[in-house]
Amino acid sequence: MSATQDRVGALAKKLLDPEREADFDVAFSEREVSSMDAIAFAKALAAEFNHEIPAEKFANFKNLRDVVSYLDANA
Repeated sequence: MSATQDRVGALAKKLLDPEREADFDVAFSEREVSSMDAIAFAKALAAEFNHEIPAEKFANFKNLRDVVSYLDANA
């Protein structure tokens, strides 16, 4: 697991699903994440990586693996 994946996974566990370990291949649509939780997660990612992900990019991510790939390439 990469350092980016570790950091994203920790934030996902804390903010999206504290009951389970982060599964990077589960679609966001299957996670039943509220829009408020998604916004909080995006803001936490921006703070953690010192890189704000544009809303239109974030909306196109299918799962946590897409987030990691984006951050590895852009942050």
